[in-house]
Parts: sequence; C-alpha cells; structure tokens
Amino acid sequence: MKKIITLLSVCAVLGFIGCEPEKDEVATKSAMEGVWQVTAAYDEAGDTITGKIAFPVTAFHLSSDHTIISTAGPMFMHVVYGNSKYTTIAASIDQVFNYAGLDFNGGEFFVAGGAVDRFTIEMKLEGLPGQKALTTLLDLIGVTQDNLDVVVYHKFQNVKVTFENDYNTMIWEFDDMTEAVYNTKDNNGNYVLWNGWPISSFMHGKFVLQKKSVDLTQVVKDAL
Repeated sequence: MKKIITLLSVCAVLGFIGCEPEKDEVATKSAMEGVWQVTAAYDEAGDTITGKIAFPVTAFHLSSDHTIISTAGPMFMHVVYGNSKYTTIAASIDQVFNYAGLDFNGGEFFVAGGAVDRFTIEMKLEGLPGQKALTTLLDLIGVTQDNLDVVVYHKFQNVKVTFENDYNTMIWEFDDMTEAVYNTKDNNGNYVLWNGWPISSFMHGKFVLQKKSVDLTQVVKDAL
C-alpha cells in the first residue's frame, strides 16, 4: 500500500510540473528596444572589423516608436560598400561623422509582432550640417556625379536577429536572405530610388551588440 501511495505521489508531482505554464516568449521588438553597443563585428569572411567601424564607438538607441539614433554611420558605410571600398575612405570617416560632437545618425527599424527572427532596418546617412563631406566620400568610392546626393536612406530587409544572455546580447546577421533598397527623397518627402550603388553588393556580416544601462550620449562619452 505504501508503494502505491508513493507512486501516486510521484505521478502527482510530475503531473503538476508538466502542467506549469510555459514562459511567454518576449516580443522581438520589445527585446530590441533600448541602448546597444556593438562589441564585435565580422565581415563575410569571418574577419573582425570591430575597430574599423568605431569612431569612437558603434552604438544604437532603438526606441518604442521605431526610431533609431546611432553612431553607426561607419558601420553602414562598410555594409553598403564592402571592405575594399571602405578602406579607400576609412581615413576620412571621422571628418564626416562627428560623433564626438554628439551629432548622431537617424533611422528606423521595423519588426513583426511576437517573437520573430527577422527585421528591417533603415539608416539615413548624411554628412555634417552645411558640409559636403559625405558627398566627398561617395566621390572617392566611385559613385557617379549624378548620384551624389547628400542624404541616402539605406534599407535592409530580412536581417536576422537572435538573442543570448537573457536578452542582454543581440546578434544581427546580414545574410543571403537579407535584401537591400537604397533611396533618397524628393522635395515632398517621397522616396526616390537611388541608383548610386548596386544593391546586390552589400557586405554579408555579423554584429554582436550588448545592452547598455546608460543613454547613447553617455556611451559615446565613455568611449572618448
């Protein structure tokens, strides 16, 4: 009789454990929100490019309204134009993106509801106010005169996103499923396709981001 009671007790405990509700998955958009610093970056060959894109640091603030402010201009110049072209302009990057002066780049990100593993990011790249520095960089890369617009909106769709370390580490991967679209805007704010660079030649790479407990301005100041 004792054995039967013990067996029933074990079954009851196992049954209770089995009936415990599963933890709800965190919605990807909510998990992405906040301030993040790129702590590791790799090109398509797996070589590190972390130091090449930090002027002085690569960081993002992703807001609940989908907006982005960041110091990621060099990172996206590297993604768009690749290793060889980026090397051509690397020495002039800090003249274009004045992050030490807290002039940040803007953008937006878009994610489907629930827990998903793909998202869209669009970064607006422009030079310092009143200067043609970005135009100069594009000229060095070989962008034709007709396409030297100062503001270009670089959109990447289907970027892979995963999380580790209880959502304190985020990983972005620009892979074979990722697609690029580049635009400028007309006088009415409507998108106009930008043909200054082929969308098929962007760098496939991986970026590891760590969540920060301070704002973006402090992240930059700490890196100076």
